[in-house]
Amino acid sequence: MKIKMKATRYGSPDGMRVDEYKKGETYDMRDALAAVFLEEGWAVKVDKTLGRTKNAGAAPENKTVPPKVKRTNRRGGHGA
Repeated sequence: MKIKMKATRYGSPDGMRVDEYKKGETYDMRDALAAVFLEEGWAVKVDKTLGRTKNAGAAPENKTVPPKVKRTNRRGGHGA
């Protein structure tokens, strides 16, 4: 499972060694350890397809840019 750390914590991915998982970093780890970090609120789950964290909020509003209007000579006549 892929998670992003909200706080720096130590954990054992294999029961043999202890690793430091740093705040702001993203890790791909076994579900059991990821579940502990998520349950404690120390991490958020990352959506693998988008590379974004879940519950990241609404996307920004898309606004279209109006086309540029070509200005013409308003004096009339032949531009003298």
